[in-house]
Order: sequence, then structure tokens, then C-alpha cells
Amino acid sequence: MKLVADDRSRIASTVLFKPRAVYDAEKGADGRIVLVELVPADVRTVKPRRVNGRLRGANVALDRRALAAAVRADRDAR
Repeated sequence: MKLVADDRSRIASTVLFKPRAVYDAEKGADGRIVLVELVPADVRTVKPRRVNGRLRGANVALDRRALAAAVRADRDAR
């Protein structure tokens, strides 16, 4: 399939692209362009609970060391 950009540098294809989808584009050294569709991740949510008239998060005690290690691992992965 051959795609041609218009005068505003736009490419459209109803066969390849979904409407309103978000893509990550990378241009290689050989001139090849790779598009990867970005899919939203499932985010876990916590239902708030009332403690002494205030809203609080989950009823789980957090380990500070484990939390700090997870944050460091996430930073190092980027």
C-alpha cells in the first residue's frame, strides 16, 4: 500500500488507522517510519473510606522500603 502526505503533512488511511487513536512514531536511520498504537493501561483504583469523618485510601499498611524500591526501579527503567 502506498500512502501520500498532503500539503499539511497529513496521512490518512481508513484501512490502517482507527479514528481518534493515538500512535507513537519512530523514524529509523534507514528512513523507515514505525507507528505503534498506544493503548491506555488499566489503572487500579482505590475506593475511599471514612475514618473519623475524613476520607482515606485503602486499608493497607505500606512498607516504606518496598515503596521506595518500586519508585527507584520505575525511575531506572525510564
